[in-house]
Amino acid sequence: MSDQEQPLFWSDQLAYGVKRKFEDQDTYVCASGISPSGHVHIGNFREIITTDFVVKSLQYYDEDTRFIYSWDDYDRFRKVPDNVPDEFEKYIGLPLSKVPDPEGCHESYAEHFEARLEEQLEDMHMDIEFIRQSKMFQKGEYADLIKKAMNNREKIKDILDQYRQEPLEEDWQPLRVYCKECGKDFTEINDYDGEYTVEYNCNECEEAFEINFKEEDSVKPPWRVDWPMRWFYENVSFEPGGKDHSAAGSSRDTGKQIIEEVYDAEAPVYQMYDFVRPKGSDKKISSSSGENVLTLDDMKEIYSPEMIRFLFSQTKPKKVINLAFDEEIIQIYDRFDRFEENYFGEGLDNEKKQRHQERVYELAMVELPDERPLRVPFKHAAFVAQTVPEDEWRSKGLESLRRTGHVPEDISEDEEQQVIDRLRRAKNWAREYAPEDYVYRINERPPEDFTDEEVETLNLIQEALGNQDFEDADELDGELWNVQDASPLEAGDFFEASYRAILGRESGPRLSTLIMSIGQEKSREILSKI
Repeated sequence: MSDQEQPLFWSDQLAYGVKRKFEDQDTYVCASGISPSGHVHIGNFREIITTDFVVKSLQYYDEDTRFIYSWDDYDRFRKVPDNVPDEFEKYIGLPLSKVPDPEGCHESYAEHFEARLEEQLEDMHMDIEFIRQSKMFQKGEYADLIKKAMNNREKIKDILDQYRQEPLEEDWQPLRVYCKECGKDFTEINDYDGEYTVEYNCNECEEAFEINFKEEDSVKPPWRVDWPMRWFYENVSFEPGGKDHSAAGSSRDTGKQIIEEVYDAEAPVYQMYDFVRPKGSDKKISSSSGENVLTLDDMKEIYSPEMIRFLFSQTKPKKVINLAFDEEIIQIYDRFDRFEENYFGEGLDNEKKQRHQERVYELAMVELPDERPLRVPFKHAAFVAQTVPEDEWRSKGLESLRRTGHVPEDISEDEEQQVIDRLRRAKNWAREYAPEDYVYRINERPPEDFTDEEVETLNLIQEALGNQDFEDADELDGELWNVQDASPLEAGDFFEASYRAILGRESGPRLSTLIMSIGQEKSREILSKI
């Protein structure tokens, strides 16, 4: 893409701004990160994918990029989550990297949550370099920058005090010490020599100690100093942040001043992102409170990786995302399928709108295909997935989809897998979240409360199904209307009786499609039991 073209897509616009602010960079560093104090939920994921979209937009401009994700596992263990034993109170004040894993499957509390997210991201098409900040601090990588912050203590304090109702205490220091004896941060700095040595009291050990933070690994600046310090160290060009970092006087504002006035550098381009809320689910979005969180793996149960990316690519960061778990999911899948059809087909008459849709689709795809994938409409996939046993999807399921025209006679292994993947997610949705109107069970034995007129009508349908093999639902549809004309029932009662016989309910999908889906023989078998 030419630099002179005006970008339409939101992450292309951000990338364009990054290039203009930091001209002629050899590599553009885009950053994200979190303190691994609990499960990384789908709200946290918005920061990751926002960064990823900007990375891919920079690559769209043929720029070299580096996507770094910081695990702030040198942050303190602040509180015990609900799902962790109370005995873990004894670890409060330690770095997260030094707290044991309560489930015993990883080396530390931090690594437990780090490993889970890294595994969840493996199929999301993101080239991320993970940085464990505990290792960076323990190697003394930031010693000189910490020294600079300590020697600019008054300047930093003045910056922070601008946004505080009460000024920081006169002896405030831009540094926290993890005691070299007990490992906790219940410490107070007494003296600093202007180089690398601090003297401190540990309230836990009730002793005074001295530490050289260039040689020993037990210090960390508070967040408002730590963030701009690492912007400088990593040469960050772009990093988004949530609302809590974006209000006036927030860590973004103070960080911008600190990197400019203390480290004599430019703050990265910033983008605020809004909340992500589950719609149609009772799951709360929280990370450190316990197990009741909505994670990326939870989303993958009903949304494929490209569908998850689509949810975020089609929505600008400043807009709230309401994640659908109710029937709106059908509309979202249909919208994605339309974008895909437009991408590989003739497209829209509106060139600007078409180009925007193309970028939404290109950034949504985990891997951009050479030709249009085979997609079964999600609503119909949910019906088939519920009415055909899962172990028969590759046989009877595909046969059903061929009868309804959703799948051609010959499909490749990749196409077959695309169909199976959508059936699986549609079944998960129907089982866990779908309103009752979308929950289907085929009657093996119909109810026995039909009137004589209803029995006569259902026998007419059975007879019609035995007279010929219908090529598609449209052909069958015409015959069903002929049967209705010949039956003693009005149209509404005709269809209600049919649905009660086959599904045990008063409504359902288009009757001809229902019959073609489960097959004429199966439908006749059910109706013969009336």
